[in-house]
Amino acid sequence: MTKQETAMQDPYERRALLLHLGDVLESVFCLSQCADEYASIGEAVKGNEALAGFTLLGFIDEKMAPRDFIRRASGAFFVWPKALLDETLNRPMLANTVKHDLFADNAKGWDAYMQERRKEVPWFGENVPDTAESAAPAHAAPAQAPQKQKGKATKASRYSTWPWPDKPADA
Repeated sequence: MTKQETAMQDPYERRALLLHLGDVLESVFCLSQCADEYASIGEAVKGNEALAGFTLLGFIDEKMAPRDFIRRASGAFFVWPKALLDETLNRPMLANTVKHDLFADNAKGWDAYMQERRKEVPWFGENVPDTAESAAPAHAAPAQAPQKQKGKATKASRYSTWPWPDKPADA
């Protein structure tokens, strides 16, 4: 795929990842409503019809406790909204947080999840280390040089222009 074709696909891939994030949040919410009733994700999916439709839960270790999944999913996806708005997408970081937090000891589940995500986002999971690494450093916001604004040094917003054009100086 050429650089131009890649750039044209970017908004659709970001949209697909945002929609997936919405599904993850919905699954976390639904599971939180019944988490104390079940000892494992497997039991919860079998015992609660509403959970059966969440594809992600089928990739998770079925022995994982529901509260553990809620905690891990929150850690895996909390950086996604900001990361998906960054001008340059840190693709490996998006996948690495999920691999590290949800699939650290579940290579089979990770492979199935990654293949499912690649149906809409072909690059998902590329350049991610084989061994899940701590996502903590990846969560840190990139350092940005201060910008001068009318004689004062101010920190540039990571969302100052992208994907919106610069505002005219007199606006």
